[in-house]
Amino acid sequence: MTAPNALYLLIDDRLKRDELQLPGLPETAERVRDATLNPNCNLQELARIIQHDAALSARLVRLANSAYLGSRSKAESLMQALTRIGLRRIRTLALAMAVEQVFWPKNDIVKQFAESYIKETREIAAAAVVITRHLQNRGLGNRLHQDVALLAGMISQIGLAPILKMADEHDDSFANPSFIKGTMSQFGGQLGVNVLKHWEFTPNLIRVPYYFGCGRVKLLDDAIVVNYCDIVHLASLLTSNAQPNKNAMTIAEYEQREIIPASGFWQDESTQQAYREMLELLS
Repeated sequence: MTAPNALYLLIDDRLKRDELQLPGLPETAERVRDATLNPNCNLQELARIIQHDAALSARLVRLANSAYLGSRSKAESLMQALTRIGLRRIRTLALAMAVEQVFWPKNDIVKQFAESYIKETREIAAAAVVITRHLQNRGLGNRLHQDVALLAGMISQIGLAPILKMADEHDDSFANPSFIKGTMSQFGGQLGVNVLKHWEFTPNLIRVPYYFGCGRVKLLDDAIVVNYCDIVHLASLLTSNAQPNKNAMTIAEYEQREIIPASGFWQDESTQQAYREMLELLS
């Protein structure tokens, strides 16, 4: 039995016995989500919750002052930032900005691996926003929202979280990047689905980790039916973060289905500028 299989079987065994502790949402993000489910929720209440998380507060203020929201004047406080973002968008954006907080193991080797995945995830999320805007500009994104595309990119590899947790707990056996990477490539999709179900995410996002490795090969036949699974997989291809898979959709196939133009979309300077700006915002 190889080590990657042993690592997965340990996780799988705990899942079957309902003994695998799936990571919870970061505390502040969960409190924000719960608060926004209350129809009487207001911005003052959300500010009181978020102000206790300095990192999330800083990221939301930065977001509010960015081109992402078309900002013209500077938000000087968290309350001003939340006012600019708006009550309807705060939940999704707070989740997107906080979700990577689950990737903080103690073992140095595992931590380095987590940091590389955070970098990849930010690149994928930034590209997902750019692709979504492109679709919307062509009148194909009426069902899509750039905030949700951002969140979809950030949770695309969330199946790594329980793998990292297990590798961290058993670092004498599994604190090896090749073991973790092998396990993630084989089983990360299903574990990601389990985590998002545990977090009670909506079905359109729960499916994202499942299709992350190959795209919706048999389901995507026209740009009209494009969804976040397609956008995130395409984003992983364009940013060179896709998992090797001979059965996966290719950039050419996305071009054939007119998700993106057949030539030069990603190389276009305006596309690259939008991508760099979004990536800087997430960094």
